[in-house]
Amino acid sequence: MSFTAKDTQVYREDEKVGHRNLGVKEREKLVENYLPVPPSKPSRSRSRKKKHQTSHFGIRKFLRSQLYLLLYIITHAIFSVYIRIRIAYHAVSLRILSILKYHHNTPDYVRRDVSTLKRLPKHLSVILTLEDGGRAGDALEKLVNEVSEVAAWCASAGIPRLSIYERTGILKRYMPQTHRALVHKLKAWFGKRQAPPLSLSTRGASAIHSANWEFSLQSQLPLEVVLISEDDGREAMVDLTKVLVQMVQKEKISAGDITIDVLDNELSEAVMLEPDLLISFEPYVDLQGYPPWPIRLTEVYCAPDNEGVGYQVFLRGLRKYTEATFKLGK
Repeated sequence: MSFTAKDTQVYREDEKVGHRNLGVKEREKLVENYLPVPPSKPSRSRSRKKKHQTSHFGIRKFLRSQLYLLLYIITHAIFSVYIRIRIAYHAVSLRILSILKYHHNTPDYVRRDVSTLKRLPKHLSVILTLEDGGRAGDALEKLVNEVSEVAAWCASAGIPRLSIYERTGILKRYMPQTHRALVHKLKAWFGKRQAPPLSLSTRGASAIHSANWEFSLQSQLPLEVVLISEDDGREAMVDLTKVLVQMVQKEKISAGDITIDVLDNELSEAVMLEPDLLISFEPYVDLQGYPPWPIRLTEVYCAPDNEGVGYQVFLRGLRKYTEATFKLGK
C-alpha cells in the first residue's frame, strides 16, 4: 500500500527540518498504517494437533512396512516348503525307480525295460559334466566311467549311435584311454566274445575301432560313439566358412551354390548327425554351449532335481521320446 499525498508531504517537511517537527511516536504512528499485518502465533491446541497428526502418520508407515515384511516372509516360507517337497518327491520317485528298474549290469534287463517302448532313438546324445571343473583328482576317471555306463546302456537297448558332449573337451585328449575303458565296460556287460563292435571318433582326429569292428557278427549291432565339445560349435562353423570362402575365391564353386542344405550337410559330416534325443543329467536344462545347429528337431529331456548320471533318468528319457510328437512344417 503506497503513502497518501498528505502523509508524504508531512514526512518530507519533517525531513527538511531534520526531523524536528515530528517525534518518534508520531513518526511510528505515521508509518504504522502502511506496515503489513504480523502473523498470528499458533495456538497450543493447534500445534499439539499437528504433532499428533505427524506421529499418527509415522506409526501408519511403520505398520505398513511391517505388513509387507510379514507377507514377504510368508510367501518365502510357502515357496521354500514347496521346493523341499518337490525335491523330496523327485528323489524318492527316482530312488524307487532305480530299485525296481535296476539293470544289474546285464543287457537282458535293459532290453526288457525298453521292450515296451514303441520306438527308440537311432542317435542319442547326452551332456556330461566334468566334476568340480577337473580340480578333483578322480574327476576324469569318474567322467570316463559315466561315458562307459551310458555306452553300455545304449548298446544293450539297441541304440546304434551315441554322442557324448563335455564342454571342456578333455575326453578328446584321452581318446585311447577312453576307448579302452569303453571296450572293457562292454566286455564286462556282454562277455569277451559277445561284446558289440565299437567305434570312437571326434572332429579332426582318426576314429579308433575295436578289434572286432571288421569281423563282427550280423547279430551284433555296432556302436558308434562320437565325442563333441564346445569347440565343435562356433569353431566348426568358422572353419567351414574359411574353406567355402577359399573355394569361392579359387572359383571352384560359386557363391550361389552355398545354401543352408550345403552348410547342414558339411557340418553333419564334419562333426555329427542330428541326434533324435538329447538327455541332460542336470536338475534343469543346461546346454552348456552345446552346438545349436544339430538340435533343431531334437527332443530334449532332463529330470527335475536330479543329481548325477543314472539309469532311471536314461530310461525316462527314452519313454519321453516315445511319447513325443514331431510335427514338421511344410
